[in-house]
Amino acid sequence: MKQWQNRTKDQKLDDIRQTLRNQEMPVDSYSSQIMIQIGEMDMERRKKARRRSKILKKTLVAVSAAVVLGTVVIATGFISPAWADTIRQIPIVGSVFKITEDRGLSTAGDKGLSTAPNQSVTHDGVTLKVTDVYYDGTRLAIAFEREGIDNEQVVGKIIPKPIKFDRSVKEVKGSRSELDQSVKGLLGIPVVKLPSGEEVQSGNTSTGDIEGKRNTMLFDAKKLLNTDALGNEFELSVSVEVAQIAEPFVFKVPVKKVTEGIIRLDLDQTKTKGEFSYTVKKLELTPAASRLIIHSKGAVPYSSEQTGDYSPSAVYYEIFDQDGVAVKGGNHGVIPIAGLQHPIVDESYDPFAVTPTSITVKPYTLTFDKNLKVLKDAKGQMIKTYIKELEQTIQIP
Repeated sequence: MKQWQNRTKDQKLDDIRQTLRNQEMPVDSYSSQIMIQIGEMDMERRKKARRRSKILKKTLVAVSAAVVLGTVVIATGFISPAWADTIRQIPIVGSVFKITEDRGLSTAGDKGLSTAPNQSVTHDGVTLKVTDVYYDGTRLAIAFEREGIDNEQVVGKIIPKPIKFDRSVKEVKGSRSELDQSVKGLLGIPVVKLPSGEEVQSGNTSTGDIEGKRNTMLFDAKKLLNTDALGNEFELSVSVEVAQIAEPFVFKVPVKKVTEGIIRLDLDQTKTKGEFSYTVKKLELTPAASRLIIHSKGAVPYSSEQTGDYSPSAVYYEIFDQDGVAVKGGNHGVIPIAGLQHPIVDESYDPFAVTPTSITVKPYTLTFDKNLKVLKDAKGQMIKTYIKELEQTIQIP
């Protein structure tokens, strides 16, 4: 570390700036006195400059110390991109869900609805922590943090593995996939089990890095299928394989169900047009997700434009609040099959910002050309054909 004794304030400031650019001082080494002094010295410089000239362009010279929170905020123009990346590694105060791009989880983090088990397991120099958990009966999310390995990549490559069927005992032997072992410290897909020993099942499960926070991983299960019998508090068994480490990282994670702001409606509302009809069977609204379960039957309706070389896709469903504001979701991929029928649709959407008084379901189709490519507008957006006769409104009690 450089010595700053017996030097002028301007020289000290220049030394500090150069040190920041060269990353010679870790964030943890700054004392509040040094950080405050930087601000004071910059203030003196600006005052002198104003006296020399009435025209002064305001440049970035601002550093503040947040001692209570244990974080440092440094204006981005003052530091190198590499140092800015270092600052992003400073521990986040509160739930890591706050920084996710997922609207549901960021809302849960902002409202303090997640829990922090702060459990950690260490094997062979690598530590894995369970930092955040959110569960509301519809959605389960678990955040992990890795220490001991500093790699931009967190989740390892999953290699498909052949499955053997033993006809003598009528059972499947072997796992469906395995973790690539070429890079030490990369994480496998978490295996999450209920108290009964059954794995958590959902209609949409994903695992990946958390953008903006190195060495973190998110397990996210939406449209849960086998958690109805659980109470408001229970314990999950979570196991994570780590590349080049023989022993799996095993956790017993306490979970507390979010119960406030939850709406679950069992419904039987039907709309029909021609041969096609659909029935809304269930609506779920939580702070982190919206969910709609629909049963349908009959041929997909088509518009006058969807004839000849053009044909309709499957039917998709958007949902709007009483003010006509939609939430994202409901179409997680287009299968290029004309008039594809989905007898049971279980869709996940973003949460509503405020609990609505009613929700309107608006079915629509996309249009395929003769090559089964979706027609798009001038902005590159898929063209939606809404079916007005199939719209229906659900009242929220």
